[in-house]
Amino acid sequence: MDPGMISTVTPRIVIEECARCGIRQEDMLSRIEVSLDCLQDVSGQVPIEKMYALWEMAIRLTGDRLFAVRVAEQVPFGTYRLLDYALAASATPREALLRSTRLFGVMNNSLDLSFGLRRDAAFLELNSLSGAGSIPRPYVEYIFAIYLARLRFVTQTEWKPVEVHMANRDSGATREMGDESLLGAPVRFHPTPNRMVLPRACMEMRQPLADPELCESLENCALRQMQKSSHAGHLLLRIQDALIDNLEEGDISLAFLARKLARSRRDLQREMYACGLTFRELLERVRQERAFALLRERDLPIEEIAAKLQFAGASSFDHAFQRWTGESPHQYRKHLQ
Repeated sequence: MDPGMISTVTPRIVIEECARCGIRQEDMLSRIEVSLDCLQDVSGQVPIEKMYALWEMAIRLTGDRLFAVRVAEQVPFGTYRLLDYALAASATPREALLRSTRLFGVMNNSLDLSFGLRRDAAFLELNSLSGAGSIPRPYVEYIFAIYLARLRFVTQTEWKPVEVHMANRDSGATREMGDESLLGAPVRFHPTPNRMVLPRACMEMRQPLADPELCESLENCALRQMQKSSHAGHLLLRIQDALIDNLEEGDISLAFLARKLARSRRDLQREMYACGLTFRELLERVRQERAFALLRERDLPIEEIAAKLQFAGASSFDHAFQRWTGESPHQYRKHLQ
């Protein structure tokens, strides 16, 4: 997917729902200057600014301030394909949300969706990658509502957020949002960030559709789909594949990586920076992905996994893994059982 673009899946959903409210599809497409052919193309993309304009227009024309939440309630599971299926195939909600945020770029590479754990709470946080302006509130509501609906579907549990933080100030809607059946939580208004806070106690429940092999295949497919979508993605994929080989060979230095790719260290650092990553960040990403895969091999000792990932020892690996996930490798493996 090109920079600053999103998949046409969400615009198509919004326009179809507006049409059910009696708003002409042609008029909406004309106002945002998107063709019907583009909208119906399964691999189509539109600039994020057009999605912003579409949400604002939909709220204005329907007169429904909670239009985004109501639309999210109607979106069938599977509409977002790779994201939906990878979320369902994960072992626990914590793993599902962590994986889903990594793969969010399949549908939208203009926004950053992240997952975190803090004390007794877990949270999804949504920010603009460009840093220019705020994300329209309906779009934030829609994304949080979609994730909440997916969690309820795959766990067969009535999830309820602890609270929702909206970066867009609008105190008049606090009570209305808090009464919504889909969100069902109080809304607080802050300058930043957009955040949906969830109970941490629910993060380790077993998901009935968990399938580790399917999950890994879906994730690999999604990652390659994101990486192959641009010249920078091609380069990033080559660097990542070389780093995986280097882990096996026992040398994860930047110098060794540069020699393998026939580049100078300076050029390689510059190219990684152009992809939005440093060498350290990319190495950590590769180690994290390999750690998840190796921990599924239940007979492989933690000490051996640490060695394969080129950590100084099991304690260093344990510290890194807790930083990534909020739990130890032993706890993660136990949850896979």
